[in-house]
Amino acid sequence: MIAAASFRRALLMGVFLALSGAGTTAQAGLRAIYVDIAKAKQLQIDVHDNGDARIGEVGSEDYGLLVGGQFYIVDKEGGTTTVARLRDVAAAMDQVLPPLFNGLFELAPDAMPKAPLSVEPGEAGNAGGRDGRIYHIKGLDHVRPDRPSDFLISADEDLKPVGAALEGFMNAAVVPSAPLIGAMAKDLIAETRAIFSLGTPIDVGGRFRLNVASKAAFPSAYFRLPAQPQSVGSLVLSMKAAMAQKPQ
Repeated sequence: MIAAASFRRALLMGVFLALSGAGTTAQAGLRAIYVDIAKAKQLQIDVHDNGDARIGEVGSEDYGLLVGGQFYIVDKEGGTTTVARLRDVAAAMDQVLPPLFNGLFELAPDAMPKAPLSVEPGEAGNAGGRDGRIYHIKGLDHVRPDRPSDFLISADEDLKPVGAALEGFMNAAVVPSAPLIGAMAKDLIAETRAIFSLGTPIDVGGRFRLNVASKAAFPSAYFRLPAQPQSVGSLVLSMKAAMAQKPQ
């Protein structure tokens, strides 16, 4: 009887441990690697099975996180990790500079300003083992607006989170540059939205190209925010402090 009771306890404990550890087991997902031909760099995008994604340049400690449809910027410097939501960075910038974004990142995708682009579907293509269609897009070159830019874009469903992460990553590069480029920042964001509404770019004129997209597994914690996101108020204070340190 003692042996049977011990066996039952061990069995129950094994079930308990298996259930309590379920949240830390690896989850199915996708890893996409893009190659920047000119800079000889790689951009890695890891997608969780729930659609969350992590994106960053291979070899860099900084990265972006797409969590619940919101894009976060994760910065590591001097042993300190800071996290900021992109829409909060834009809102803070509107408080320290003449308002520019005005809640732009809070709008639904179909409510965002439309970019005056001409889009012409072209021939089929392939990159990284994924099929797509080339789109000839005019209006991106502001000096020569009639000059088309070619984007090979995929409609693969499992690449949608990859596209969302890429779009957020690109916008995260544009927002901090607003003090330098002004209203052009909103134009670039609108143009990016127009392109990504077609699908996920997998080849941009041969310069930025999907190298591979394959199944992978990641622990759930890999996609969690590593720190509490900064509030709009704290971002405003940081921006004002940085501006005060600049030579006049």
